[in-house]
Parts: sequence; structure tokens; C-alpha cells
Amino acid sequence: MLHLLIDDEIFIYQRFGGVSRIFAILLERLKKEPDINLLFRSTYSENEYLQAVYPSVYPPFLKNYQFPLKGKIMRGVLKSINHAHIKRQLLSGKVDVFHPSFYEDFYIESLKKSKAKLVFTVHDLIHEKFPANESDRRMAEKKAANIACADKIIVVSEHTKKDLLEQYPFVNPEIIEVIPLSHSLPSISEPIIGLPARYILFVGERAGYKNFIQLLQAFEKISREFPDVHLFCAGSRPFSAAENEAIVKANLQGKVKQKALTEGQLKFAYEKALFFVFPSLYEGFGIPILEAFASQVPVLISNRSSLPEVAGEAALQFDPDTAEDLYKQMKLLINDVNLRQELIVLGSNRVKDFSWEKHYSKTLEVYHSLIRKS
Repeated sequence: MLHLLIDDEIFIYQRFGGVSRIFAILLERLKKEPDINLLFRSTYSENEYLQAVYPSVYPPFLKNYQFPLKGKIMRGVLKSINHAHIKRQLLSGKVDVFHPSFYEDFYIESLKKSKAKLVFTVHDLIHEKFPANESDRRMAEKKAANIACADKIIVVSEHTKKDLLEQYPFVNPEIIEVIPLSHSLPSISEPIIGLPARYILFVGERAGYKNFIQLLQAFEKISREFPDVHLFCAGSRPFSAAENEAIVKANLQGKVKQKALTEGQLKFAYEKALFFVFPSLYEGFGIPILEAFASQVPVLISNRSSLPEVAGEAALQFDPDTAEDLYKQMKLLINDVNLRQELIVLGSNRVKDFSWEKHYSKTLEVYHSLIRKS
């Protein structure tokens, strides 16, 4: 019997989000493993994925009850309770493997005093490569503390492994396991009222390294040549003041729209798009690529970081050093129906290489490998 401890840190921070989804998928499967004693406890969480795994645990009245500074207060209280619990568990001597869900370091001293092996997942090196503030720098410090203690490190792409070894040259490459991700779009889409007839789709966050401003620069030229084509942005955050200013400066009012979508609506947005564009300068993996492949929509990506690794030959690529190449490739996709169809076929085949079952089975093997060695 393997005694596995997973903390609930990510479920305190995220109501939705890629990392919490990954750990919810792991928890759902680990609950059913006969030779795993899953040591997981969550005092309270508003995370939608965790509530699907443990549907009867959380009282709904608190989830729907709003009060000033609720998020900050709840995070503070829950972290205090759960941090103490994790440290007690580690010091109990009953934990074989500890897999933290987030970049934290409150448990490091307790971990060093315990017999537990540390499995640590590195999703990307964004905090090291693109530190925007003191919070990012602190996150990088926490990550480094875990990497220094880790018995196994899981990364989600070969490119992330390369970045990790460059950033942390003291790491033994043999303890790094590359375990790709998958996607979780539903099979049935949910219609969206008011979508443009012809649009290019952008999904997710837009700030900084996401390279959204360059996309606007390229789309300005596209809009002049193809007045009926719009840019539709699926994401929870409305346009910032700087983004609105850039839209007005490019005379794109009414041509660029943003909307928060359910997962069913997101699938619909993929399905109806001319193509999906992912201009990011850096990603640890790039789940939206797989979402687009699964929705049978052509994909255009920047040729940076892990994106070409995930897409393989199934996506058209552009060089993001200037907006000109992005414009040229966008124009090519709009004009060439045969190219769009070819990319759809390639993407439909490529997405079959990725599944959560593969991710889970490889992660489970990492846990068991540490016990076999001890």
C-alpha cells in the first residue's frame, strides 16, 4: 500500500484553471486505486473541478454567499488550517510520497524531517523567464526550493525539461519525467448567440508574453483586406484600458470582441471559427492547441517554446519577431480553403496522441517508482 499525500493548495487559489483541473483529474482516479491510500483533505473549496470529484463535501451556502474581501479572508483562513495539517501529516511518518499541487514552500522543513519522497510538477518556467512583479519572483524562489528537494520532477513537455535544466543546472536529468497533458473539452457544444459569421479565435489570457498586442497589429491589416472577418477573444477578463486603447488606435472598434464562455460554449467557438490563433511567446504546454484539434478547427501557432512540440506537423507556424509574418500566415489561412481542411485532418489525428489516461498512468508509475527504490 502506497500512502500518497496531495495538498489542496491549488484548490484554495483557483475556482477554475488548468492546474486545478489536472489535480482534480488525478484525484478522481487515485480515489479508485486499490493499492493507494490517498491522503487528501480539503477544508473548503469553491473550485468547480474539485466539487465534481467530491460533490457532497462543501456546503453550497458559503459558495454563494458574498461579502467584502471574501477571497482574501477565505484564502488566509484555509491556508492556515491546511498548512498545519500538511505539516502534521509529513511529520507523522505515515506518508510515502508527497505531491504538492502548487508552488509553495511552507512544508519544506517538515518534509526534510520526514521519510516522504517529494514529487514536484513544473508546468513552465514563466515566473523565471517573465517576472512581472515581486509575486512572480517569490514564486520562482518557492519553485527552486522544491526542485532542490525533489526526488522526482514531472514536466509537461520536453521544452519545459530543457528550460528547467538550463535554469537549474544542479538538477539530475534522470529524475525528470516528461508527462504530456491532454484536454477536457466536452463532446457536445453549447451555442453562442451573436457570434460573427466569420471570425478568428483567440483563447485565454492576453497580457505580456501572450503576445496579444502583436496579434492586434497583424489583425489591423487583415481587417482592412477582409472587412467581414472579426477577432473573437474567449476569456474571463474584459479588455484592459491598454487593450481598449490599442483597439481604438488600430480602428478595430466593433471588429474585436471578448466574452467569457462556458466550456460548452468554448467548444462551439472553436467549431465555428475560421481558425484558432495562439501567438504566445512562451507556454509550458499549450492545452488550447489540443482543444482546437479536437474541435476540428485549423490552428496557427507561434514557433516558440513548447507549441511546435505539442502541435507537431498539424499546425501552421509563424515567426513572432514581427507582426508581419503573423499577418501573412493569417491571410494564407483565410484564403486557402484546402490548407484549412488539411490542417483539420492533421489536427484530428494529432490529438489522439494525448489523453488524461496516459497522463495518469505515467504519473502513477512515478509514485510507485519511488517506493520500489526505497
